[in-house]
Amino acid sequence: MITCPSCRNREYEGELFCSNCGARLWAGPGEMPTISLDVSRLPSVSEPLPTEQAAPSLRAGQISVLVAGKAVLLEGRQEYVLGREGLENERPDVNLGPHGGRERGVSRKHAVLRVDRRQLLLTDLGSSNGTWLNGAQLAANEPIRLQSGDEVRLGKLPLRIYFNL
Repeated sequence: MITCPSCRNREYEGELFCSNCGARLWAGPGEMPTISLDVSRLPSVSEPLPTEQAAPSLRAGQISVLVAGKAVLLEGRQEYVLGREGLENERPDVNLGPHGGRERGVSRKHAVLRVDRRQLLLTDLGSSNGTWLNGAQLAANEPIRLQSGDEVRLGKLPLRIYFNL
């Protein structure tokens, strides 16, 4: 654990910003901390994703996020934050922590799914480890339109997103 120099909040090693006050948690200006990781323990990026055969039957207005063989059903809202829980009851709309989100590089507020009329948009929220759509990395804060069945990767965590809007 590390301690925020501004508010003394305790954070996990490797975090870049304090979840309480937003202060930078690394040393000097422009210097990013380096952390040695045992990459042999990281999951493979090319691990299999849920296949098209697993496409769920969805009612109008529903979104299904398939992660680690489980479906998370979303409906009734215009926007859903994808990420992992932080300290102090900070929870995104779709909490990927129980699916290995922390270990696979998912930020607390990693990306957002937004319903815009009859389309679904995905936006990376400036995440530390990036967001990919069908193998191509997204630019931060630029929404991109999804097609039902698209492969999305948050850090190293693969997802498949289906929807009926």
